[in-house]
Amino acid sequence: MKSLKIIFIAFLFAELFTVLVLGQDLKKSAKAEGYLAAKKLDINRIIFNVTNTGSRRSFNGSSFGIASIWNQYNYLYSGIVYDYGLWVAGKYNDKPALAISQWDGSYSAGPIINRQAAMLHNPSDSLKYRVYKITKGDDNSNPDYDEWPSNYGAPVDLSGNPKIYGDQTLWTAYNDYDSTSAYINNWNAHFRDSITTLPIEVQQLTYARKGHVMDNVDIFSNVVFMEYKIINKGNINIDSAYIGFWSDIDFLQAGSNPYAVDTSNQLAYCYSGDAGIDTIAVPPAVGFQYLYGPEVQSNGSFAIKDGKKINGFKNLKMSSFHPVNDDTDIDSLSGSVFGVGEGWNVARGFDLKGNVIIDPTTNLPTKFPFSGDPGKGSGWIYPHKWTNGSAGILMFSGPFNFAPQDTQWVMIALIPAKGNDRFESIKIMKEKAAILGSLPYDSLAFGTNPYRIDYIDSTDNKIVIPSNYSISQNYPNPFNPTTTIEYNIPKAGFVILKIYDILGREVRTLVNGEKAAGNYSITLNASSLASGVYFYRLSAGTYTSIKKMVVLK
Repeated sequence: MKSLKIIFIAFLFAELFTVLVLGQDLKKSAKAEGYLAAKKLDINRIIFNVTNTGSRRSFNGSSFGIASIWNQYNYLYSGIVYDYGLWVAGKYNDKPALAISQWDGSYSAGPIINRQAAMLHNPSDSLKYRVYKITKGDDNSNPDYDEWPSNYGAPVDLSGNPKIYGDQTLWTAYNDYDSTSAYINNWNAHFRDSITTLPIEVQQLTYARKGHVMDNVDIFSNVVFMEYKIINKGNINIDSAYIGFWSDIDFLQAGSNPYAVDTSNQLAYCYSGDAGIDTIAVPPAVGFQYLYGPEVQSNGSFAIKDGKKINGFKNLKMSSFHPVNDDTDIDSLSGSVFGVGEGWNVARGFDLKGNVIIDPTTNLPTKFPFSGDPGKGSGWIYPHKWTNGSAGILMFSGPFNFAPQDTQWVMIALIPAKGNDRFESIKIMKEKAAILGSLPYDSLAFGTNPYRIDYIDSTDNKIVIPSNYSISQNYPNPFNPTTTIEYNIPKAGFVILKIYDILGREVRTLVNGEKAAGNYSITLNASSLASGVYFYRLSAGTYTSIKKMVVLK
């Protein structure tokens, strides 16, 4: 027994270095371009990753992991969004220009200070250019609350305290004005034309209400909101500007995630193209909704900007949609954008080459390909079962004149949904979008009333017997104070699941008894545990597996 304990402790220490590196939410660039920070929104059933460069990716090809997971559908892989980011397109000095977050994008951490990118103006302050996270009930004992960067634009209440939207709020700022960014260099080295800097500062606010129930109890448990404040800090107009939003949406079978757009709900989304998957695991539908677009002057109307009503303006709707099949797809209708010219074309509603798009079901021009209804099989719908693994959406709203020192603002919601089959998932997602689109801003950002979708979930009654023992990586990780561990048992037997500290001492028993064959999920509350590295060990029959996790308070 002593030798077994020594082996076990040795294993824990062998893993320690990797955990301490991967568990950090601050990463230093090898090119000394400052710190890249990431934190997770984790107040409800969606775990959503936010970084201080507008993308889940960090420099030099490393990654902060998938952008979002959703624990409403209880499978080993619960990812729904692999990456996402804000775009700004327009004409700058009479030439097309693009600020972009797609894999390696063009943004740099921090605001624009004294007409310089933050990391060029004062790199010694790089730790201030991080992601700030506050939750209702926080006080100055939370460093993010205590150091809330109101001087950089982070919102405050009437008393000057950090302003909390929903029940948990993340805030960060980044810019497109750093010509030394590795993202800029990667684009220029690998894509079809060069990208130049724009004097654009982006302030990203991400928030959600608390809740861990399903949509037939409260849809706000399964929604994340993003507000983007975009500032032209230059001295030149950006003409015919568009604000875009891109995402690689991945769930269940990433190679079977067709794309579509619902213009009535300002919703771009992906769904499952594989009818056979319903018999194994019902897939969700996952979309992003434009709740408020940029504002333009309009007599007799009003717009919502930064949560406030302004008269004499209106919010623009979604103006175009570009489906994205894969990074390597060169199809002009659904290929990825690999150049500024292509980005300028799709922002205006053309294909990559600048051609007018014709809807084959009406023979009329359109800026919204695949705007049919997959559930009803009507209109223009994606004709195949399979996509490539990077399938996703790119939607724009515009055009508008972006004057020097002017500010624009948009609000977007992430909306996943799951019904009893892949088409009911689409139906529920659209119903959720319709509810969100009908509510006033204050109800979205600060409301507490629940809103529900009427449906009976029969999928919970489906028992899928796994073929092998397995235990998944806990999520979120690092975490505070709760995390979820999922494991599979192919046959009935005695199961033990325990937590150990870094010295191999047992600190918690989560499972110790007979279990029937099936899929299991358990929530660990670590509020009584100190910050640090821990390990959890599953033993069932002859099967044993150990995984690491980090409590970060």
